[in-house]
Amino acid sequence: MLRSREPEAAGPSVERDPLLSLTVLFLGLIAVGLFAAAILAVYTYSTPGVEAPLVIAISLGFGLVLTANLIGRAVREWRASR
Repeated sequence: MLRSREPEAAGPSVERDPLLSLTVLFLGLIAVGLFAAAILAVYTYSTPGVEAPLVIAISLGFGLVLTANLIGRAVREWRASR
């Protein structure tokens, strides 16, 4: 009942993008780091000494992910224009 009536077209296999995989991995790690920073900020009476380096590392990680994606996009656009 839920199957389509027409057979599915057998297209070329989809290539996996390693940059996308790394982006998802690093954004997941950033989310975990933000959650840890939030717990440290809320459930302690004083700001622990580990929170500032944690937030700096999270910011640098996000900047790295953003830069890698911008460079990857620029390279793709440059290759497409050639």
